[in-house]
Amino acid sequence: MTVSIGLLIVSVATLFCYILIGLILNKTRLAGKDFASSISVFVVYGAQIAMFIHGYIAPFDAEVFRGMIAVFILSFVIHGGAYLIGAKLFSRSPEKIRSALIFGSVFSNAGYMGMPLISDVLGEEYLIYATIYLVWFNVFAFSLGRYIYSGDSSYIKPLKTVLNPAVVPITIGLIIYVTGIGGWLAETSARDASGVLLHNDFLGNAVSILVGVIDSLRRIVAPATMVIIGCRLAEVKPKGLFADKHLYFFLAVRHFMFPILAFLVMKPFEMLGILDTTVMSVVLVLASTPAASATSIFSELYGKGRTDSAYAGSIVAVSTLLSIVTMPLVALLLKI
Repeated sequence: MTVSIGLLIVSVATLFCYILIGLILNKTRLAGKDFASSISVFVVYGAQIAMFIHGYIAPFDAEVFRGMIAVFILSFVIHGGAYLIGAKLFSRSPEKIRSALIFGSVFSNAGYMGMPLISDVLGEEYLIYATIYLVWFNVFAFSLGRYIYSGDSSYIKPLKTVLNPAVVPITIGLIIYVTGIGGWLAETSARDASGVLLHNDFLGNAVSILVGVIDSLRRIVAPATMVIIGCRLAEVKPKGLFADKHLYFFLAVRHFMFPILAFLVMKPFEMLGILDTTVMSVVLVLASTPAASATSIFSELYGKGRTDSAYAGSIVAVSTLLSIVTMPLVALLLKI
């Protein structure tokens, strides 16, 4: 399966509409100063966890599991390689913005924006690949990512790396999937064409409620995150930002250089039949998403006194807007 360019454009444009809502709420002052921060907490510690677990509520499939292993390896190569290149490319940037440029170029918005796009463009059954991709995203983000901003090497420790709001639920989800619990949950909560539970008893209703809550929460992630970005976008001062030469180089690296490099790494294996086309499509979509929302969040949490947090938020907002054009262009590589 390959990506439908038209459907991708529609899906990205839909997310852009949520950004507009956030921008309007901020400009009209209907959203208070703590609005975006409060929504961020809800997304990270509530809706995001449901998003990660949801993909594993499915019967175990050996072929899918092989694809998951491929994504796991590719994610490590992409994030590790991007860090080495990004750190080198932006090593001479001004100190106050260097950390944001490195972090934002290395880490894409594969979770909050990428997963909803995978669901819309390829189908919900492929979300399981996206969650695997995010394992290394979060391992690197919570180790090297925090180190980029803080300069504190103590963050590069195994325990601090894996105990975070993303890796933990993904690990739980993997256990659910591999042990067959995910298949049982899917079967027990299944409904017929008219919407009636196939297991219409106490257990069936209880499981249906649980799965329904998880499904509802994970659908909130994309709109909520885009609204937050819209609120941050409203605070951007375009005149000074677009005069920044570092911004244009950053956008070229994040939106074109790294996705194209990811494609070049994967294409030979796809041509040899080693890598499934769908797996390559999922990884390319995730790698081509804009700068991660964590670029701004981590700047505020770990870069105090070392980096310009307002600048970090600005490049995320601009990168997200640009992705409306660049993501469909990058997806054209899949036609080769």
